[in-house]
Amino acid sequence: MKKIIITKTNKLVFVLMIVFISLSFYSCKKEKKDTEASPSENLAIDSITATKINIITWEEILITAYTRGNNISLKWSANHGSMLGTDSSTVKYWACPSCTGTNTIECKASNEYGTISKTITINVTPE
Repeated sequence: MKKIIITKTNKLVFVLMIVFISLSFYSCKKEKKDTEASPSENLAIDSITATKINIITWEEILITAYTRGNNISLKWSANHGSMLGTDSSTVKYWACPSCTGTNTIECKASNEYGTISKTITINVTPE
């Protein structure tokens, strides 16, 4: 019968194997998806309004999001057109001649309770 001698090197290899196996299992963990929250008193977009919803090219309008909750940050985006103030409750919007048609503007509101979004459509016709 052979005696097994445990050396410092064997202990180190054993510890490293345990760490490697643990990290392998941890890296397989699924990441939490950024899900959209349900509106509540803590986070809501009550409405989005525009000074006009039918505009001609290059006409500027203001679009405002009315929200509820604390520490809300806003991000605006549009499928066509341009905006100024995309991190505030009111943005200035206009569309160039290549943006004629129905344009969708989205506002995303986020805080510690999650993220919600709401859209408004603006109809743009040529001058």
